[in-house]
Amino acid sequence: MTRDGAARRSRLENVAAHVAVPESIHAVWTGIPPELSAGQVWRARWHDQVQLVTVLSTDQPTTVLPLSFDLDYVDATSTLIAAEASPFGVPIVAWHTLKRRVPNVVLDRFAGWLDSEVAETLLLGEPQQHRNDQSTPHPIRIYRALIEDLMDGLSEVRWHGDGSGELGALLRGSGLRVQDVAETLGTTPQSALAIWRGQLPLTEQEARDMAPGLGESAENILAANPTPPSELIDCLEHSQRHHQVFAYAAQRNSDIATAYRDLSYQTWALAARQTGEKTTNWDLRLDTLLAAVLDEH
Repeated sequence: MTRDGAARRSRLENVAAHVAVPESIHAVWTGIPPELSAGQVWRARWHDQVQLVTVLSTDQPTTVLPLSFDLDYVDATSTLIAAEASPFGVPIVAWHTLKRRVPNVVLDRFAGWLDSEVAETLLLGEPQQHRNDQSTPHPIRIYRALIEDLMDGLSEVRWHGDGSGELGALLRGSGLRVQDVAETLGTTPQSALAIWRGQLPLTEQEARDMAPGLGESAENILAANPTPPSELIDCLEHSQRHHQVFAYAAQRNSDIATAYRDLSYQTWALAARQTGEKTTNWDLRLDTLLAAVLDEH
């Protein structure tokens, strides 16, 4: 993190430490979030990237606009939102030129709604002044650049890999049988068959276990993994799933990206064991798996 970024976080943490959170905010912050809709305010977060945003459009990926509490940095590319129109009861700033399309997976905490008229204005309006106008004071340009970096980082988040999908061909071309895969990985014949067919990805440890038999590095094997079905990804990234994934990550002391990958692989494997299904109800599969793993301890 840059020195300016660290200083900004320190200021925000100092302000937060002296602010009493209204009960209404606490209730929505800790409750199960609603369906995504325009005008909502969320905390976007991925690892150490954290930014307050408002939703402009729920078309995939979701379009959001960054918000901030630092009123000293308002300029011609931003809009000051009055306290009565803010869910926090204090004025906030919306940054029009920094809207981005982000995956739903980064929207981890719901904070309330903007006033409907303000939300409509943010959706339709955008200041004409370019964000790089040199007449803008340097501290404001630096501050805006920090938010821009955060928004760029959040827009690029992906927890699932982009494998080539050639795992099945790699396994079959090596001469390995389904039984060999099952014995090497210590898994069921059904899961081994799904892996052998290239319908199920290998974890990093499984790739290392398979490497000697395939004569390939673990990295090359992982690069051949299939990508989880888009329907499964959408179900996992649904806003009402986030608190379950966070609980899973905390339970296993893992980072959030690993938690999403683990749950996708386990759910995929669960479906792969079933036969005769033309379509998979991924939400039902996730409900079944999460009910089991979150009650383990």
